[in-house]
Amino acid sequence: MNYESISLWVAVASLALSVAACLIAWSSLRQAKQVAERDRKDWKQRKWFDLYFAASGVYDDLDRFQGQYVFTRTGAGVQSVPGQRNTDLSDLMASIRKVHAMAAVFPKTQAITDLFNATAAFKETDKEVTSRDRLKKIGDAVEGLRQQALLVDKSVLE
Repeated sequence: MNYESISLWVAVASLALSVAACLIAWSSLRQAKQVAERDRKDWKQRKWFDLYFAASGVYDDLDRFQGQYVFTRTGAGVQSVPGQRNTDLSDLMASIRKVHAMAAVFPKTQAITDLFNATAAFKETDKEVTSRDRLKKIGDAVEGLRQQALLVDKSVLE
């Protein structure tokens, strides 16, 4: 063996190692892209469910408020602690504002539009907070969000 043949074999080995390194790097990149895409889908799914649960909380808060102050067995609201109705109403409005803030950053879909339409009417608070129709509209909007959340990727639920 002479210097040229040794040099040739070193170059061939170096080329083979370089090709192997490129294949490993390509495989790693492909796997990293798959993981990133899966994580992005998972994040998107979680955000829809977060919004769904927050909106469901608004529905529950309004239902509880109506049960406590509007629709009781006697037909008249019961207020056991002076000022408690105003505190509960403030808590309900804070819950609605929180859901609006969350929904405002979502892409415009029918489910988001329905949510805003169902909850934006609380500008006339006393009239809307006592409305069973308003409660039904919020319930329908919550159902729309649930369906939207399920459309993202059902495999996370399996």
